[in-house]
Amino acid sequence: MIDNTAPSTDQSVSSGAAPLPVVVGIDGSANAENAAVWAAGEAERRGTRLVVVHAVSLQDTPSAPLDPYDRAVRRRAAARALLEQTAAALRSRFPGLEIETESSELAPARSLVERSGSAALTVTGTRGHGGFTGMLIGSVSRKLAAHAQCPLVVLRATQQPEADEVVLGVGRKPAPTAVRFAFETARSLGAELVVVRAWWPEAVYGALVAPGAMFVGELDTARESAMTGAEEAIAELREEFRDVKVRVSAVEGNPVSVLVHAARGARLLVVGGHRHRGRLSVGAGYVVEGVIAHSPTPVAVVPVR
Repeated sequence: MIDNTAPSTDQSVSSGAAPLPVVVGIDGSANAENAAVWAAGEAERRGTRLVVVHAVSLQDTPSAPLDPYDRAVRRRAAARALLEQTAAALRSRFPGLEIETESSELAPARSLVERSGSAALTVTGTRGHGGFTGMLIGSVSRKLAAHAQCPLVVLRATQQPEADEVVLGVGRKPAPTAVRFAFETARSLGAELVVVRAWWPEAVYGALVAPGAMFVGELDTARESAMTGAEEAIAELREEFRDVKVRVSAVEGNPVSVLVHAARGARLLVVGGHRHRGRLSVGAGYVVEGVIAHSPTPVAVVPVR
């Protein structure tokens, strides 16, 4: 159930040309506040409206049927207060931006997954993990990365970009929607597109070689193959976006660490999120979850079907 707590623009009465909004989920945390500010800036840049969503989670929690009426009323009131406070702060910072607020009684991940079907971009914050000692990613971000119906941007921290770059991670499986999103974003920002392919040499062990003693293979051949794969992934759109400056590299190493390092200080890191998993799955894959957990750069996960 969606409760609009601010006037909204009914797109159904328009010609259908109105741009889809940027949607951001908030929960009162500092990470969510940072995500809301980033989302507002992105909505302003795109010339569209911002929809701020907060989930009250009355329907999806085990205790929901037992919640006293007055407790539900208090939670709804707290949700409205949080939304109004957030919207007021954003309006003072982005005075020309149209901002709407919505509260949902579903769980946060489900609320944003459903809302993403009518959004140009969904934004959320996550605590993440600063180093590579382990994986830490919020359950909401994890589920959204696996199931969001539009591009998702996850922010772990607030940082000022040091370079006008959009970094695109490409793997062995083609991700045309992610490639196009990266080119379009780079063009709109006037930024350089840095295409990165992480690779690792295939280990072929001889019968007489001690395990782990050496790799048998042509590293140069593996590197060239990775570079060729990266070039092929962007070849068609490189022609279409001739005004976008492009730099391509193939880097040996773990794809998560390679992409996080390459994107440090950039405007955005773009990866593809394949949608071939079941509806009940919560994971988006090792690389996607890894960069979300560890990248200080905002990460855009673009659905690949």
